[in-house]
Amino acid sequence: MGGQVVLKLLSSTITHKSDVGGVAVGVAPAEIGTRLERMREDVQRHTGHAAERFLVQEMVNGGVELILGMHRDALGTAILLGMGGVTAELFQDTTMRLLPATGGLTRGEALAMIRDLKTWPLLDGFRGRPKADVAALADAIVAFSAMAAAMGTRLAEAEINPIFVLPAGQGVRAADGVAVIGQ
Repeated sequence: MGGQVVLKLLSSTITHKSDVGGVAVGVAPAEIGTRLERMREDVQRHTGHAAERFLVQEMVNGGVELILGMHRDALGTAILLGMGGVTAELFQDTTMRLLPATGGLTRGEALAMIRDLKTWPLLDGFRGRPKADVAALADAIVAFSAMAAAMGTRLAEAEINPIFVLPAGQGVRAADGVAVIGQ
């Protein structure tokens, strides 16, 4: 491990890990042990429970942070796309599509979702920024929606947040995710 990493709490009960001190970004590999102990203390202080499992992963730099999610209820299954990371609740820039009765979303529907975002210009090279890999994002939306369709009612909700959309030709990277399996 040469570059900086991200250290995260692994928990089936804590959804928003950053709210309880369970995420540290930009950690030098030599500092992982020390930072892990501090994270363990922070999580204990916030939740009253001792953290036991952690994940060390590649730190993704650059790109646009989005959220890709799904929720199933009596009205159907909705696929959500929006600004992600810590800005998801702040900006509330989202768009949704209902899954068809069978199968996932089409590539055309995925591309339309992407262009529906108020922050679409950030993906399209706003003010000289590199254009984002919109094709890879569309592929990810199609695959995510196909997974939701294939799992049916077993999957109550799922979220990838953030999913980093890297510059054109470099793809997307899921940095964190959660899935809620129903009865």
